[in-house]
Amino acid sequence: MHEFLRRSALAVERLVPRIGPRYREMILTSAQAGAWDVAVPDLVGALSEEDVVITAAEKEELWLLMLHMEAPPTRLAGIRTRGHRRPA
Repeated sequence: MHEFLRRSALAVERLVPRIGPRYREMILTSAQAGAWDVAVPDLVGALSEEDVVITAAEKEELWLLMLHMEAPPTRLAGIRTRGHRRPA
């Protein structure tokens, strides 16, 4: 469990600056409260909705966190990684 908390905190810290203010404060508030089961899925949703491009390693890390929480990874599929383009 300690590793999950550490990885969640690192993922939020690394990725939240890339999203717009619309979701940033909500995710940071959840993270500060230790509500990783809210913060991480909300971060994934924001990255997908705002079409933020992340690295393959960052996407893999998010996938592992979502898997640990038994959260549906459907929004994760919508996140592009560097080198991949959305279909026209």
